[in-house]
Amino acid sequence: MAYGEYFADIHLHPTIKAFNSGRPYPRRNLWDRYEHHIGKSNPAKFAVSNTKDLAKYSQANLYALAEGKVRVATASLYPMEKGFTHIRNIPNLIVNRNAQAEMIEIISGMTADSVKYSRDVSKSYFYDLQEEYKFLMAHQGKSPNGKYAYKVVNNYSELKELLGKDETTLAILVAVEGSHALFDEEMLSGKLNHSHLKKKLEENIGILKSWEAPPFTMNLCHHFDNGLSGHSRSFMGAAAQLLNQNKNIDKGLNGLGIKVLKEYASRQNGKRIIVDVKHMSIAARREYFNWVRSYNYISTSDKLPVISSHSCVNGFPTMIGSTREKDVVAKYNKKHFNSFSLHQSDEEIRIIHASTGLIGLMLDKHKLGGGLFFKNFIDNEDDPDKRHEAYLRKFFDNVFQIVKAVGNETGWDCIAIGSDLDGGIEHVDAYDTCATYPQLYKDLVEFLERTKYAKTLWYHYTPEQIADKIMRKNTMDFYERHFV
Repeated sequence: MAYGEYFADIHLHPTIKAFNSGRPYPRRNLWDRYEHHIGKSNPAKFAVSNTKDLAKYSQANLYALAEGKVRVATASLYPMEKGFTHIRNIPNLIVNRNAQAEMIEIISGMTADSVKYSRDVSKSYFYDLQEEYKFLMAHQGKSPNGKYAYKVVNNYSELKELLGKDETTLAILVAVEGSHALFDEEMLSGKLNHSHLKKKLEENIGILKSWEAPPFTMNLCHHFDNGLSGHSRSFMGAAAQLLNQNKNIDKGLNGLGIKVLKEYASRQNGKRIIVDVKHMSIAARREYFNWVRSYNYISTSDKLPVISSHSCVNGFPTMIGSTREKDVVAKYNKKHFNSFSLHQSDEEIRIIHASTGLIGLMLDKHKLGGGLFFKNFIDNEDDPDKRHEAYLRKFFDNVFQIVKAVGNETGWDCIAIGSDLDGGIEHVDAYDTCATYPQLYKDLVEFLERTKYAKTLWYHYTPEQIADKIMRKNTMDFYERHFV
């Protein structure tokens, strides 16, 4: 393939807004471009004023993927966690449940009736997950304008064959963000004992593995407690005030979580599901890495890779160093990198690299950079070209931190794009949709050619080869090894 011929993104959400455009019956398809509905009420004004950096339009619709040559995309399915529907610390003018649904509608792009359905009607994450999967599978084929198509692929052979057939069909891989998605109404009732919960988890994982296209990766946890694993703090500012992540935050794995990990890794119950460590707490990640190390020591011919699909670096040498200070705004403001323990330290980068794993870099400006970066380069800079240059430099700071942590040229092999577009991110200004990927590729190449930034870390690679590894090649090599 010629450099830049197509691109790959290992984590985005093309289904989330379309599927939740009406519940129980979606009004939109996966190709639609549309803007969030924004009312004129006081709750609407409050939501808009506190989320200025969130896109209020679809970013990862399939037309955007096609126009951006993102021919390989991992669609992360996500049943909305109940934690998002319990808003706290809101002003007195915003008090009723309809107002809260309107706020979530503006922020997420889900329609208010979908929010209410998830909050008040749906009692089963597992049911919602299966419905979103059916939605993705049912609409395969040609786009409404007839110019493009998409197909869900189940292994690297299918992926390679599809890419070789034509240049207009998108290959979609399935992932799931958050293992809360395994819990059905009975499991969420609080009435089942530990043994019964383990049995139900085993059964539901078996159902996932029986799908025509089972999930390739799954996160063990997401933003809120799910009874399996401690999670990392992921919200700052207004979001941290409105949404309560405190229950079991920063805790480790429990018995149910370990059961899920074993069921995911097993090939005795169907295809392996690779654990995506993004959102796990440091304590849980350390336990998981130890488990993977033992597993790979015994199973030398069938090793488990570690993947963090949509992440950034935090600049700390060690995982324990990431947790010496609490993840609060004051900690974030002191660093050029986003210093939250949610992100990768040098120690963790080396663990992921050694497992032949992958780190997907987000296109979220407040994840790529910390408060000191914004203070020095963005907040008082009115020139859009200089702001754009600063963001490119900060993106490469994350890239080069990974290469430095590994310590040799093979550090270039574990870096990918995991944009998290349509996942409620604060996107880098110039790259707000998947349609901008050709420009992103050109900008990465041009920046390196012009600045020779950190050239001693390029090793023997050219700017074109570096951009291609990040935006396509490393992902495809990872899939060739592990998407079986």
